[in-house]
Amino acid sequence: MIRPIRSASLLALAFITMLLVFAAGCGSASQNSQSLSQTQAQAVSQQVETALQTALNGSFFPGLPAERHHSLAATLGELSPDQSSGCTSSPSGMTCNIPVSESTSCPGGGTMAVAGDFDFTLNSSGDGSDSSSLTITPTNCSVSNLTINGDPNITVTTQMNFTNNAPAYPITLTETGGISYGPNPSGSCSVNVTMSISNTLNPLTSCTITGTICGQSVNGSC
Repeated sequence: MIRPIRSASLLALAFITMLLVFAAGCGSASQNSQSLSQTQAQAVSQQVETALQTALNGSFFPGLPAERHHSLAATLGELSPDQSSGCTSSPSGMTCNIPVSESTSCPGGGTMAVAGDFDFTLNSSGDGSDSSSLTITPTNCSVSNLTINGDPNITVTTQMNFTNNAPAYPITLTETGGISYGPNPSGSCSVNVTMSISNTLNPLTSCTITGTICGQSVNGSC
């Protein structure tokens, strides 16, 4: 009668040992799955804004030296159908389609590309709205000790009206989508950020960035 009890005890001990090993392994995997720090998320947000600003300056003000580039708030605030050959006039008003295509270098290497069209339609009085969508794609973009890629990318949509051929405030840009990042930490996550422009008198306070990247809150000026 002693041997069966001993065998059962050994089996139970082996089973418990396996459970402990399995649990330890799961704990280790959980620890290795880390998210970005808030500093890293903020750096990613800044790089996205830089790429967007550079691309729009290149499309709206071609030939302008990089050192004289406008802020994002000033660039959108100075947008006019008279500036671009991408606008077509008609008796009912004007339709504009301004291609945007630019690739910006990242601080540690790699690129962040912006592509799409800035579209808006105005009536004969110069009033109207836009329906623009841009795609931002990081490719081995190194920033803040991270290398980020699109997962699949970041989409920027705009909410913008025109009055008398000039932008009316507020101007809102929404960034949504996803990125992957690595090597340490590594993973993939979503992007949900809003840029709000109230005027162009003071770019440090008139254009604000709020939202989340990889679950971390981001904020700043644009």
